[in-house]
Amino acid sequence: MEAAIIDAVADRVREGDRRVTAELVGRAVRGDRGAFDRLVEPQLEVALGGARLITGHEADAADAVQDALLSSWQALASLRDPESFAPWFRKIVIRSAIRFVRRRAQVVELNLEESGPSDSIEREFDRRQLARAFARLDSKDRVLLTLHHYWQLPVADSAQLLGVPEGTVRSRVHHALKRLRACYDTEARR
Repeated sequence: MEAAIIDAVADRVREGDRRVTAELVGRAVRGDRGAFDRLVEPQLEVALGGARLITGHEADAADAVQDALLSSWQALASLRDPESFAPWFRKIVIRSAIRFVRRRAQVVELNLEESGPSDSIEREFDRRQLARAFARLDSKDRVLLTLHHYWQLPVADSAQLLGVPEGTVRSRVHHALKRLRACYDTEARR
């Protein structure tokens, strides 16, 4: 009984959030920059973190998110489902970050030191080893692993974001993890 009440309240909160999001999108489409700020503000930290993982550089990540903000502001009227602003914005961030990686066309260095304080030499060594292994992956693998493990998006959302079937996402994530493990093992042997 208690679980049913909690679920009902959660459904009402989600419905309220969807209505607020739709209202903010409508206001932003009409030129209300404050409404747009309220839409993107909760997304910025996660967007910057994901862009940082994909680009491997703080400055490129910040530029990619800035580019995504401008692109989303300009394309907001084309958003078909105003309630799905967050996944739509993430898709724009991902595409922007990929463009920055392609422009740079060099090996990406991932700085995992920002993920938390190092409490041991071994842990720091493992982080650096993982960063080097992650940097050896191509940008498509980094995108998939960022969506799946960093943003923890459900497979269905990742599939929608990338415009591919869910089974394709599962398969690509599986193979990307295998490649990451192989790169990690190679780094361990160095």
